[in-house]
Amino acid sequence: MAVKALSHMDLDTVSQLPRSNIRELDDLARAFNTMRGALRLFGTYVPRSLVNRLVAAEGERIESSERQVAIMFTDIVGFTTFSEGKNAAEVANFLNEHFQILGRCVDNSSGTIDKYIGDALMAFWGAPEELEDAPVRACYCAMAIADALERDNAKRRQEGLPPVHVRIGLHAGPALVGNIGAEGRVNYTIIGDSVNTCQRVESLGREVDVPRNTTTILITDAVAKQLPSSMPFVHVGSFPVKGREKDVVVYRLVI
Repeated sequence: MAVKALSHMDLDTVSQLPRSNIRELDDLARAFNTMRGALRLFGTYVPRSLVNRLVAAEGERIESSERQVAIMFTDIVGFTTFSEGKNAAEVANFLNEHFQILGRCVDNSSGTIDKYIGDALMAFWGAPEELEDAPVRACYCAMAIADALERDNAKRRQEGLPPVHVRIGLHAGPALVGNIGAEGRVNYTIIGDSVNTCQRVESLGREVDVPRNTTTILITDAVAKQLPSSMPFVHVGSFPVKGREKDVVVYRLVI
């Protein structure tokens, strides 16, 4: 049972095997425990959904391909000012707690965390697993983040700490998905015009930010046209994006 759980990266249910006085059994237990520890470390740096796919492929290379994905960028409002007067450990602890909140929301919506960029997070839906409702899942995730940050800010206020405000940008479209990098050191990531567009949409939050909101969520028309009526949004405007001939139509998700 332990080996089966380990093969599915269900590491939370797997305990270390006890040592044995029988040499062969002791060697097996030590090897199993070492593998368990290595997989825990591996799972810290690589999304578990991706690890499961790699395990299922038995080590075969994942070929890059174009996929339809939904993309998210987040950013903390005024992070530079927020960090003034704090030492490195305090800033690192704050970011770790912040990304823990965001990461749970991404995982719960079947998203893949691509990377952390300073105080920003990049995630996507639609890879490794194909998802027909990727834009909807991305929006549910953004709304879950907004709710989680509201609750966290309530605690922060009780402790005399300043609230955290976040901008989120969402876009959907084609992207190249796969292993990108040099031999021996690659990242499973997405690249392309859709990624650049999403990052630009997130940055537009500076121009349309709603002061009273903890979180401002901006979405493109590519996302908006796939949302159910239970997810209302308001038109913000059309904006030029570097590298694109046409302006991008942007909406704000009502939360």
